[in-house]
Amino acid sequence: MVDGSHTGPAGRRIRPVPTRTELPQYNYTWLLYVLAAVLAVGLAYVIYQLNYGYGQAPHRILKILLGVAVFTIAFFKPWVALHAWLLALPLGELLPVTGIPGVNGPNLILMMMVVSWILPRVLRGEPLIMRTRLMWPIAFFLAVFFLSYLKATFFPPIHGSFPAMMMLRRVWQSALGLSVYYIVANTVKDRKQLTNLLVTFGIGCSFGVLVAIRQLGTLAAHKRVVGAMGDVNDLAAYMAMCASMLVALFLAGGGLGWLKRTAIMASAGLAMVGTFLPKSRGALLGIAAGLGLLTLKISKRAFVVFLVILALSPFWVPSSVKERVMETRSDTVEAGLFGDPSDRLDPSAAIRLEIWGIVLKEFVRNPIFGLGYATVPLLTLARYGRTFSSHSLYVATAGESGLLGLFALTWLIVSCIKSGRELLARATHRIHRGLSLGFLAATAALLVANIFGQRFLHMTIAGTYFFLAGLVDRGIYFEKTSNALGEAERS
Repeated sequence: MVDGSHTGPAGRRIRPVPTRTELPQYNYTWLLYVLAAVLAVGLAYVIYQLNYGYGQAPHRILKILLGVAVFTIAFFKPWVALHAWLLALPLGELLPVTGIPGVNGPNLILMMMVVSWILPRVLRGEPLIMRTRLMWPIAFFLAVFFLSYLKATFFPPIHGSFPAMMMLRRVWQSALGLSVYYIVANTVKDRKQLTNLLVTFGIGCSFGVLVAIRQLGTLAAHKRVVGAMGDVNDLAAYMAMCASMLVALFLAGGGLGWLKRTAIMASAGLAMVGTFLPKSRGALLGIAAGLGLLTLKISKRAFVVFLVILALSPFWVPSSVKERVMETRSDTVEAGLFGDPSDRLDPSAAIRLEIWGIVLKEFVRNPIFGLGYATVPLLTLARYGRTFSSHSLYVATAGESGLLGLFALTWLIVSCIKSGRELLARATHRIHRGLSLGFLAATAALLVANIFGQRFLHMTIAGTYFFLAGLVDRGIYFEKTSNALGEAERS
């Protein structure tokens, strides 16, 4: 038979089972046009009411129209929102606010990214998520994160009440930073787009450095730069992470035109400068760890050169940075307890060690689930009459989330390292090699910087780091696809 059927017993005609490609496919793309028409009519009605019903000024209506236009462009061109995210995060507190609690520039951009990722795929009947190494570790970490918040909300420690609503906003911001991974790991189309996003990442980091440099000129000599992030140590950890990635892209990445390579080189230089501006000891150790790992991976000769440069640092590091590195105690009890106001009351090293002891004692009492999210400040309030953070991601995780939190954090970090190593092993393109080396170096920088601070969950840091993690897993997918196509052609 022409259709592949044959005659079975009793003369019955039997048709073959259709293959997957022959099964009927359901496509609801036409609903996009209906939705667009409905939204257009709704927008026209809203503008009419704003102008004639509520007497809004024309410039406000124009801002609304511009926002809708950007949202529409990002919906049909998802790469616009991806680039906007990388440019917006380093500007942090300088971005305009909406006046609506929890709704700011990065949140709106993420909303555009989510809609442009989910809606078209649902309408076309396509899967939303590919199976990746970081898919479950991030989901589990977020689940433990929210569980820790709920524990603190319903079972606050006896040392004080828990500000649940204020902390919910911090939890939400941190969760957004991690969740960007799922969008990037499932939407970046090809290696060219991946490369362009890495260049935009460098440009966005440069914006953050330029803001910090501009602020430096307006500060007194004893003040420290906070940049657009509002915190000295957050800015420093972000710069250490970015510098490690950008230096790797410049040294090991390739296949770039002269313009993109120049942009990467300039961004790497600015990021290195930005790492020293906040004068954060943890970040300086972090960038040393990141660049040390990077040069060791490149070649033994490069590692020796790095060690020589590091040994000569007393001769080329600015005196203000050397003075900050040599600080271990404050000169007075008051300064040791309350710290430098420009550093958001960062305690001295002696007080920090004492706080670690307090938190670890509570960990022994609550080893499985900990005390709950952000409860360390309540412990220090009872001891010192004011709140301190634990100034260590690992100590805070132990005290606030217990062994469950430590397991979630370890699983997540180990999975990130494995993804970087896999891309490095598979890399057939120089940009993938630079991305993998940079991601491993950035991971090392963050791991060291977070020994002395809690910078991992800051929205700008988490949002950038897990954006890069999404690019790494996307690069692994591109390498696998390329190898599969090559094997199919050879066979």
